[in-house]
Amino acid sequence: MSSKIHRIRYNQRNPHIQTRFRHIDANSFTAAVYADGRRAAQCTIWMGGRNAFGGGIAYSNQENAPGGSFNETLNLMDDGYILSLKPLGMPLLSHRQNAPLSQQGAAEYYWSLFIEPLQR
Repeated sequence: MSSKIHRIRYNQRNPHIQTRFRHIDANSFTAAVYADGRRAAQCTIWMGGRNAFGGGIAYSNQENAPGGSFNETLNLMDDGYILSLKPLGMPLLSHRQNAPLSQQGAAEYYWSLFIEPLQR
């Protein structure tokens, strides 16, 4: 199976920033941000399998995570009224998140993990 790589350069607002998105398969992708030619942030996100607890949506702060290692997983929760995503809560202090999340909340949570290195 071939993967597709997309590179984007932000010329006007952030000319020193480049991004790379690689679609691996129907259940996984990698992303990276480069600042002045150096990798500043990276991640791999995949669904199910590859050691994700409960087959949830796993996040690794490494591109092409070795052996399926991960930093966080989101698992489906059903309280009888709504479906939500529950983080395992592995990231340290600043991102500790234990409350169930909506789809948008889950996306924002993983986005915050991804861009954290850029904000240091």
